[in-house]
Amino acid sequence: MQKLQVDDLTGVSETLLIPLHYRVEESRAGSGSYKDDMAERFHDAIAYEWDKFHDSALQQSAIAARTAILDDQVKAFIATNPDALIVNLGAGLDTRFHRLDNGKIEWIELDLAAVIAFRQKLGEPTNPRHILFAASVFDRDRWIPEVRRHARPRVLFVAEGLFPYFTEEQHKEIFGSLAGNFPGREMLFQTSAPSIVRDFVQHSALSKLRTSVDLQWGLEDSTDVSLLNPKVQFVSEFPLLTDYEKLPPRVRQRLSPDQMRKAGKIVRVRFIAASMDRP
Repeated sequence: MQKLQVDDLTGVSETLLIPLHYRVEESRAGSGSYKDDMAERFHDAIAYEWDKFHDSALQQSAIAARTAILDDQVKAFIATNPDALIVNLGAGLDTRFHRLDNGKIEWIELDLAAVIAFRQKLGEPTNPRHILFAASVFDRDRWIPEVRRHARPRVLFVAEGLFPYFTEEQHKEIFGSLAGNFPGREMLFQTSAPSIVRDFVQHSALSKLRTSVDLQWGLEDSTDVSLLNPKVQFVSEFPLLTDYEKLPPRVRQRLSPDQMRKAGKIVRVRFIAASMDRP
């Protein structure tokens, strides 16, 4: 079968190939943290210069950790709320639904039209509870009504690799929209301390993409998330890199253990309901 070309994936859209590749590397390594058969299927169906990502061990470790952390957190949420709705913002080629589906949940994959069209060409098995929805996360008039239409008593938002490409003002816009429209709900998202990460971008897989992509903003301290919007409440954080001694020597020379924990993290927040806002 002819492999799918990636010509329509440009700019930030092309970055979806990076986590796909490293998830597949971990899955095929048999490490035991997770097995991702659907990601392997996607990977095999795409024509791309995958070899250029092979020398980014630090980024592979971070993405493997990110995947495992989010799998654990979403799985726990589903165990407590088996009829929940999961909304995956900037879904890319994420395959978590196929790994965690309990036969009851609904799951919305939200991404740009070019990404959704690309994903549909990969022959992913369809499921009426698994919805691919084409829209920008800033196109609120389109996707927020869709989420409300499918909303269940419990909803969890996930933004795995989306927010690092947003500016501070864009962060405020989307966090404000989520807080205003979905009070009482929670979100898991990835962020980084810009003061630490910007020095590593030129050595990461991002530098090997066909078009230039920049990491624009992030949280130095996770508790600062409430500065984006006072109705966004910090709940917890999960560092992606936790074993300082396993970092390459060149990285340890530039990062302290505390900086390592800030370099990449999953943050959990809750959007405060109106009733919780009252004195």
